[in-house]
Amino acid sequence: MGLTLSQASISEEEFSLFKKYIARQSGIIIPPEKSYLIETRLSKFMVDVGADSFHEFYDFLISDKDPSMPQKIINAVTINETQWFRNGAPWKVLEELLLPALVEELARGKKARVRIWCAAVSTGQEVYSTAMCIDNFLNKNRVNGVGLSDFEFFATDISSQVLDIAKKGRYGKISIIRGLDDLYKNRYFTENGAAWDIDPKIRDSVRFERFNLQNSYQTFGLFDIIFCRYVLIYFSDALKKEVITKMYDSLRNGGVLFTGNYPLCGLFDKFRENSFENLTYYSKRGD
Repeated sequence: MGLTLSQASISEEEFSLFKKYIARQSGIIIPPEKSYLIETRLSKFMVDVGADSFHEFYDFLISDKDPSMPQKIINAVTINETQWFRNGAPWKVLEELLLPALVEELARGKKARVRIWCAAVSTGQEVYSTAMCIDNFLNKNRVNGVGLSDFEFFATDISSQVLDIAKKGRYGKISIIRGLDDLYKNRYFTENGAAWDIDPKIRDSVRFERFNLQNSYQTFGLFDIIFCRYVLIYFSDALKKEVITKMYDSLRNGGVLFTGNYPLCGLFDKFRENSFENLTYYSKRGD
């Protein structure tokens, strides 16, 4: 007959099965003290398929009877905490230290395009913050001959659910105010009923793609800047090192990696460590 939501509970053995499954699928490590996340977030799916236990639901899951279920699981367990210009120092580094040199390279024809990747982008605030920051910089400094189209913004996440929100560029009244000052709100957003729509120029400048950071990055090419903030903390040490190594290989010489103040010490020593205010960020030394 199947359980009801109120009857669903997970045993230690069942938690271990799902912990390993989620790690294989996404790289995310869920510690034992957070077993409630699996119990609360996956119990609905268990009830929907008519399973009488999490073990029975696991057997259903690996049987591949519902090919959409793995993505539903990933959407349910990923952490999607984000806001505009979160811990704003990276965008100060961008404006004060990185953009003047990058814009000059573009203007002189030394660089065809500046490529920026935001990994684990969630609902899009980080990459849209970056695009707005750059557009504002170009306008504020009256830069001639260089425009937003000279910057390529690539954004990825493992969750299809958050990417659907990001692609629309439409945000509710609560999410719109989290970290967004009036200058950016008034310049780049239009109120539309109960929501706010981002300027199509900003929205259309970003290419979104569902991507698992455990996979190969080789087809992406090289980037000038990579944001990989607040996701490494959910990975095993081995996967952290693998991701950082692949991101190093995905940066042009002198390229910059922002990790959300996650220290790379002991993980990878080829990066040069830089400090700005309370932020530590990393640049590729070059071969």
